Amino acid sequence: MVRLKTKRSCKLLHQTNSPSCKLSCSQLVQPLLSIILVSSIAGSAVAETETGVLTITDANWMVTMDGEWMIKFVAPWCPACAQLKEHWERFSSLAAAMGVSVGEVDVTEQPGLSGRFLVTTLPTIFHVKEGSVRRYVSVREAEEFHAYISNRRWEEVEPLPSWKSPTSPLMSCMAGLFRLSLWIRRTHGYLTGDLGMPVWGSYLSFAMATLVTGLLMGLVLVLVADCLCPSRQKRKEERAGVCVSMAEERQASDADEVEGSNEEEEPETLRQRRGQATCTS
Repeated sequence: MVRLKTKRSCKLLHQTNSPSCKLSCSQLVQPLLSIILVSSIAGSAVAETETGVLTITDANWMVTMDGEWMIKFVAPWCPACAQLKEHWERFSSLAAAMGVSVGEVDVTEQPGLSGRFLVTTLPTIFHVKEGSVRRYVSVREAEEFHAYISNRRWEEVEPLPSWKSPTSPLMSCMAGLFRLSLWIRRTHGYLTGDLGMPVWGSYLSFAMATLVTGLLMGLVLVLVADCLCPSRQKRKEERAGVCVSMAEERQASDADEVEGSNEEEEPETLRQRRGQATCTS
């Protein structure tokens, strides 16, 4: 049994059960809108099991940055994770009295979160206090979990640096890479299983896609680099063009000055000729 912990969904369900309007259009449209809104809210709500353990996903992991949390990363095929399950559920019942939320992440379903928290071993447990993330490295038993919180042992552990924080841009990129790896694995299974493509054909398709993507990215990077940092030859040509334009401007200004001086000298020569003509007459 899974129930959604959100007040808005309860309100929307209450609205759908309220007396309908007299108009037939409203009777048809209102249930449809309520179903759409409830489904959209359910995607971002935190699901809670009967044991009180909250299921954390890519859609709602930001809720763990508020308050105090204990989060474990597990996988269904992990034997150590199966042994931890009983202690974790027992600790969840104890944590409610301390105001601590207990969550779990299935790395097979949420690879983005395993990349965001940089999970490399299973099971992995994190303590989160108001956005400050610490890795739990003590004994994995319910009583130890309880003592870790009640005795504030987490204060003795250094929190993750800012660049390794789940909210940092670097870890967001890591989450994208982990999601991409899952997509590639599922696509490979679809090509070889559903479409019946041979394994070498699937590998060849991924190789060609990687090659084309690399060429396009390289072309974009070259264009960006050429715009931001032009080559020396291009800079020399630009400087030569500037020098030529400056030389042309100087020549034009010199020519204008010569023409101006000729225009000033021409009236004087005419006056001299007129004076000579009057003398001879």
